[in-house]
This record gives sequence, C-alpha cells and structure tokens, in this order.
Amino acid sequence: MEYFIITDSNWARLRNEILSLAETCHKAFGEQSKHTDWLHNGRLDYRTPFGLKAGAELTYYRSPSDQLLHSSMQDEELAFYTEDCQRINRWKFFLAQEHNLGRGWGLNYGAVYTTSIDHSYQYYYDTEKDAGTKAGVSTGIPDNMQSRRREQTLNFYAGFNKSFGDKLSLDASLAVEHYKTPVWNQWDWYPTINLSYMPAPGYVWQLALSSDKDYPDYWAVQDAISYLGGGYSEIHGNPFLKPAQEYQLQLTHILKSKYIFSAWFAHTKDYSTQTLYQSSERLVEIYKHLNFNYQQQAGVQASIPFDIKQWLNSRLTLIGVWHHEKDDDFWDIPFNRNICYGIAVLTNTFTLSKKPDLKLTLTGMARSKATQGIYDLPSSGYVNAALRYGFAKGKAILNLYCNDIFETGQIKPRIRFGTQNVTNDYACFREIGVSFTYKFGGYREKKREEVDTSRFK
Repeated sequence: MEYFIITDSNWARLRNEILSLAETCHKAFGEQSKHTDWLHNGRLDYRTPFGLKAGAELTYYRSPSDQLLHSSMQDEELAFYTEDCQRINRWKFFLAQEHNLGRGWGLNYGAVYTTSIDHSYQYYYDTEKDAGTKAGVSTGIPDNMQSRRREQTLNFYAGFNKSFGDKLSLDASLAVEHYKTPVWNQWDWYPTINLSYMPAPGYVWQLALSSDKDYPDYWAVQDAISYLGGGYSEIHGNPFLKPAQEYQLQLTHILKSKYIFSAWFAHTKDYSTQTLYQSSERLVEIYKHLNFNYQQQAGVQASIPFDIKQWLNSRLTLIGVWHHEKDDDFWDIPFNRNICYGIAVLTNTFTLSKKPDLKLTLTGMARSKATQGIYDLPSSGYVNAALRYGFAKGKAILNLYCNDIFETGQIKPRIRFGTQNVTNDYACFREIGVSFTYKFGGYREKKREEVDTSRFK
C-alpha cells in the first residue's frame, strides 16, 4: 500500500485518497458483467487462568463473476464469454502468553500460523464459434486458468516492556516469519521499538521503529488475464509478485496535550502497486502489479488545534512529504523519480446553538502535485459540510451532509513518461445525504475483531 504517516485515523483515509489511484473503470459498448460475493467466518478464542490465549479462525470466501464481451478495434474483433471465480479457504491458529514480572517489567511471546488454499479459475468461451454455448474454447483468446495455490505463514514473536518510573517507558519486540508459496520460500525478521519520555504532564516525546509486511492480493498472483474497456485494457496477474517489507522510523512530540509534531522516514522494499503500461507491440493498455526496487518517504507534520470561545473548535494539520520511488526493470522504461509535496487540512466545528443542540462542521483539504510510479498526480482538494442536530437528551442525532461541495476532490492522473502518453478524465460528484441515529438506553456495541478481507477480490 502507499505509505503515508498520519497520527489520526481520519487522516489515514486521506493517504489513500492522495496516493492511491482509483481502479480504472471503463464502460464499453457491448460489455456486460456480473459479480457476487460470499463470505463465511468462524472464530474460537480461549483464555486460561494463567494468561495463555489460544484461538483458531476459519474463513471461506467465494466470488464468482461472468462477462460477455463483443468489441471491435481496428481490424481486430473480440467476442467471448468468461466465467471466473475466486475461492479461498483460510485457516489461522495462534498462541499468546503475557507475564507481569514486577518492578515495571512485562514479557510477551507467541506464535501465529496461517495457511490458505486458493481454488480459483477463469474460463473463456468463444461466442462466435459456439453461438452462445459453453462448448469448445477459442484459440484466439487467453488460455483457461485453474489454480490450487497454497500459501503458508509461520510467525514467532517475543517482546518486553519496562517502565522506568513515571517518565520513561520502553516497549520492544522481534518477530521472525517464514513465508512459503509455490514460488517463494523465505525467512524475514521484523523489529518494533517504542520509547516514550514524559518530562512533565502534557509533554511527551516518542520514538518509534516499526516494521511490517504487506501481502499481495490473492487474485493479483494468479496467471490470469481479464479485459476492460472493450478489450483495449487488459489486467494481467503476476505469479512472481513478492510481499512488500515496510520499515518506518518516527519521532513524535506532544505539547500541552494538544499540539502534535512529528517527523518520519519510511522505506518499503519490493513495494508493489497496479501500474499501467501502453504496449509497444500491440494496441492495448496493460494493468499489472509489479514490485519496485523500493519506495521511500520522509516527512514532517504539525497538528494544531485552536478554539474561539465556545462557538468554534478547529484543527489545522500541515504535512510536508518527500516521496521517492525506483524501479530498474519496469517494462522497457525504468524510472527513478522523487518529488516534494504538501498537504493542508482544516476542520472547523461551529456551535450554532446549545439549546437546541445544533452544530455545523466544515472540512477542507488541499494538496500540491505528487507522483506515483510513472503517474503524475495533479493538485486537488475538497470542501465538505455537515449540519448536526441533537435532541431527545442526546440520544437522537440527525445529520445532514454534503461532501465535495465544489466537485474538486477527484484527481485526473496522467502519464508523460518515456514512450507513455495517457490522460485519465474522471468525473467528480457532489454527495448529499442525511443520517439518523438513536441510542437506546446505555447500549454500547461490543468491539469485535473484523474479518481481514483486504486480500480478497
């Protein structure tokens, strides 16, 4: 995924809006497709009186789809029907133990084993040859794909925490992981260190080193080809796609319990994303996940809240980023690109009235030009507004909102690199809606761990 360090979960969504390109969606004459999903998940957890946790989780996912395509481009015609399905069986088992050793010392360790079997397929049928039947496969379209791909991950970890009085604390851990697929068999290690120092109440310094692995989507590693845009755009799988290894160092300072300043550096080895390439051999666009050499980011951020009496509550967030990506084997046009860009986000909450409880929220974002791979991302921004009315002693909330008021939030990325010349024109839409919430009694929804569907189709 695209790396972007934000201290608030709301700004994490902004990272995806800025650095992620929306999947290309083409509406071509004569192209029809259907898609459905099934997801079943079961989880069992057990905890012993002496602190040992054990659990098992089973996930079943099935996503069948079909497509009927009739298209003509120059002297080439495509007429076929496809059936494909992603079916994943995934099992996860874990053990975890924690100890309180006294005198500010804590110890934790455990193991996690995950295995999955990907029973996916993709079949092509020539509608011209078979007159709409499913007998006989055309030789003018890609070969059928039928997969039984197994993936295994075994992770051992151990860590400790220590409090040195009320001002200094340390939390450190090390994970060792074995990753095995039909094409990869490797060991990796991932350290994590958090050092916190609080010289006075409301003042905090925190130094954090973190590391993680980002696994590719299951469908992205299948040896399959799908068509979009009447056959002009092709989506290619990459069976040799590697997981990305992410390492990040961040320093954060909290001033007076409300002002937040941070600086970071992140390095992602084998960073991957779906990229576009205009073929030099035929009239077609190819979308394919590829591993870059690396992606690097360095940046600074300041989050500054301010109030005006009791009628305005605001927060200004300023971010500056240096962004660097390199790929020595990107088709026939290797690249090494870097850019600096800035982001500003301002959130304002106006208290129009306390009785009745009426509040207005205005949020604005602006970003300068950026890059992703060989894409150039133009500057963008948006303004959102929401009017909130609370009544029934705070149990009922009526919310009227309008997102992207000026229809400027959608970017129009383009490519002007080497032999590539692409301009994407995506439409912006103003979103208007209303929501109503009512709380019955003192009910609080229980927090449950969500099912991980990030790698599914």
